[in-house]
Amino acid sequence: MLSAEDRRAAILTAAEGVFTNIGYGAATMEEIARAAAMSKKTVYGFFADKRAIFSALISFVELYPEGALVGKNAATRADLTHHLQTIAERAQLHVEMTRLVISEARHCPELAAVFRERAIKQGKRFFIEAVRSFQASHNPKVSKDVEDTAAMLFGAIVGDLHLRALLGEKPLSRTKLQKHIDSAISLILPRS
Repeated sequence: MLSAEDRRAAILTAAEGVFTNIGYGAATMEEIARAAAMSKKTVYGFFADKRAIFSALISFVELYPEGALVGKNAATRADLTHHLQTIAERAQLHVEMTRLVISEARHCPELAAVFRERAIKQGKRFFIEAVRSFQASHNPKVSKDVEDTAAMLFGAIVGDLHLRALLGEKPLSRTKLQKHIDSAISLILPRS
């Protein structure tokens, strides 16, 4: 017998599949219950409605693997590249969740705000610290435009990858992603 925590997780996993396959608008509590192999009563015991499930799902989906955004010294270009690659790979993986949030942003702006905080701002803050660390190791007088530099790098890599994924293009291979990241770093942080 599943614990309450396991049942809740099963409902959220099922809901993610239902929302992804047929869309939030077409999804019903009955569909979610069927996908979770539970009764509607059980699903309602955990969530008042599908909006509550969607809200919980945004917090449930692990956007970044444990430890992925742990701040590490980014003294070298290789370190900086690794940090950006971690974020970029996650952006490609979670495109379906992004599509769902975008489709419901007008109706549920609070859910879009939560997703933005978890998916975009968290990764961006992490990357700003990596750029700050990199610039400090190369120039003790760290530029005041660290956040702008990080934002340009973040946008050049993650923004393009996300747009490609949202439009249904195949994710870049690890090798192509690496080249993409190296090019962006070279343009925005040229070697001195």
